[in-house]
Amino acid sequence: MRALITGASGFIGGRLFLDAPTDIETWGTYLDNNVRENSSRTLRVDLRDLNAVNAILKGIKPDLLIHCAGYSSVAFCENAPTAAWEMNSWFTGQLAELCVEYGIRLIFFSSDMVFDGSKGNYSETDLPQPVNFYGCTKLAAERRVQETCSDLVVIRLNLSYGKPAIGGTSFTEEVIQRVQGGKPYFLFADQFRNFMSVTNLSQCVWELAQSDWKGLLHLGGSEPTDRVTFAHKLAEHLHLDSTLLIPSQTDIASTQVSYPKNNTFDLSLAGKILKTTLLNIDQGLVLEYPA
Repeated sequence: MRALITGASGFIGGRLFLDAPTDIETWGTYLDNNVRENSSRTLRVDLRDLNAVNAILKGIKPDLLIHCAGYSSVAFCENAPTAAWEMNSWFTGQLAELCVEYGIRLIFFSSDMVFDGSKGNYSETDLPQPVNFYGCTKLAAERRVQETCSDLVVIRLNLSYGKPAIGGTSFTEEVIQRVQGGKPYFLFADQFRNFMSVTNLSQCVWELAQSDWKGLLHLGGSEPTDRVTFAHKLAEHLHLDSTLLIPSQTDIASTQVSYPKNNTFDLSLAGKILKTTLLNIDQGLVLEYPA
């Protein structure tokens, strides 16, 4: 099998790129941050240049494309809607058409942000209703790829954490750097997620990549909790000063952008189709930050 990962210099794409099974010839694309690891199989490309993307697909001839690239900052998407829509939605649709043309299996990363956070424990059959523009771009992309592709996996991902393998950043790294610098870190006590180890995520994705399963799947860690509780577990694991973790409320701290409060997932389907175990918080922290 030959695979191509878009956004291989990012947090999730980088982990997938380095974790690729040895029997899969894996290539990666990047734009701003050079990928030094396995650099002979990385390509710099602006994905909005469809001619360049088309040439890459013709040259590499991948059997599988894992699409990680995109704008993931909720605030950025709110403030730059044209750029966010072009990259997250329009380009994803164009890429799906190319996958159909070349007979490529597509794995696309969507987000829990397609939900409004009003109830939590969302299953794949629950009605999406995003409350911010980032969520809108992801929902539009979901619908486009589902209309276009048949050999497709759409992964709605809850909040992932861990050490960046190549580039990008994560929630845990932001907390660690801030607290180690002796500065307070404000956390939303009323936002709940299924925090997922990025390495555990990578294990799930590569299992899906080598299967013939198709459809929409929710992925996250097995233990839903709020940001404050998670951060305290992180601080305890790494012996950080937990007094610098300051609880806050979404409605008070975030006045410009709407954030869903409870976007936890029902992971029943993932439990049925995956052999990979979805880890709880303690297991995930040991995996990402071993002693």
